[in-house]
Amino acid sequence: MKSIKFIVLIGVLFIFYINFSCNNNAKSTNNVENDITNNENVFKIDYPKDSSLDQISSLLAGDCAKNFETIFTDEMVFWNEFKNSVDNSWAKIIEERLSKMDVWSETEINSKINDTILLFYPFSGPDFLNAYHLFPNANEYILVAMEKIGSLPNLYEMNEADINDYLEAVNFSLRDIFKRSYFITGNMNSDLRKNKTDGVLPLLFVFLNRTNHEIFEYGYYRLEDDGQTFTKIDAPTNSLENIECVKIKILKKGDNKLKDLIYFYADISDDGFDKTSPFYSYLDSLRACNVFIKSASYLSHYSTFSKIRNLVLNKSKAVLEDDTGVPFRFFKDDFDFYLYGEYEKPIADFNSTGLFQKDLNDAYVNVGAKELDFSLGYHWHSTKQNWLLFVKKDKSLVN
Repeated sequence: MKSIKFIVLIGVLFIFYINFSCNNNAKSTNNVENDITNNENVFKIDYPKDSSLDQISSLLAGDCAKNFETIFTDEMVFWNEFKNSVDNSWAKIIEERLSKMDVWSETEINSKINDTILLFYPFSGPDFLNAYHLFPNANEYILVAMEKIGSLPNLYEMNEADINDYLEAVNFSLRDIFKRSYFITGNMNSDLRKNKTDGVLPLLFVFLNRTNHEIFEYGYYRLEDDGQTFTKIDAPTNSLENIECVKIKILKKGDNKLKDLIYFYADISDDGFDKTSPFYSYLDSLRACNVFIKSASYLSHYSTFSKIRNLVLNKSKAVLEDDTGVPFRFFKDDFDFYLYGEYEKPIADFNSTGLFQKDLNDAYVNVGAKELDFSLGYHWHSTKQNWLLFVKKDKSLVN
């Protein structure tokens, strides 16, 4: 009797393995949390889902091509080579950066703040990846940048050669995030012009897959003149005069709460806000949030970006940034601050007068900073990274 039960158990386990082999093959290179969330959701979400979106994100991310097997021929030689290449890149950044960021976020960042509120990420590009690993519990993500939104191709109607070219273009667009941890706007815009990827949407899908998220739906929207109302549109116009975004409804596998990831294509300089004042009104009406700024070309240091700088200071409960974000002197006495890594002068690309912050350097010398064991930012080629956490004081507790 025991032997029969054992055989039945082996059979069940074998069926389980077959059903989930596609996910398990990619397990070693997905988010380390996959170990506990690789199975189907244990929660039932009462919201309609477009199942094709997960299939597309899985293909773009080099994760699984199960739903495209009829397109690939010759035993899927191309796909296997592509997947191995992508998996190797992801395995490297998980080991060297993302897994360490997960630990740092839990112990040093989220323990000091309310990490479940909205995350606002100006100057983001399509960088949901780092935003998620540092703020995994945010209930909504709003990203703003000047890379075009773009679209998804109809992969189901493409032949193998076209899919090959498209996937290579997507992967090529990720080279800076793999190597440096940030996107270079010039490279990104050039990539989008040269290749078949016409915007950031496919890259957002890659990051959602590799951070173990399901995608329920997405849509394009235009912000109306009242700064509050959104109208759904068929496709973005790629004009900065129209405040447009893509909204993606996502669910972390194993979770029971849907979240919104919103990416705006917008100019958030003072001139940009003057031309699109409804967007300023929209941002100014946001609920209290955490803010994340990295590799932001020191734009918040200039008077031409004073409005977004003031928005960050006024709306934020906490700000996590490197020295390219809001200058140290603007936080004054309204925030407690925590320093990490080493402060170095800006890299040569930005080494102009006024960008070196003497008061920040003095704080690193006099107050001290905790060490960092990962690289995230412009000084990616060295170990000299700096990160700053500002937490707004509760004035009700001040005597």
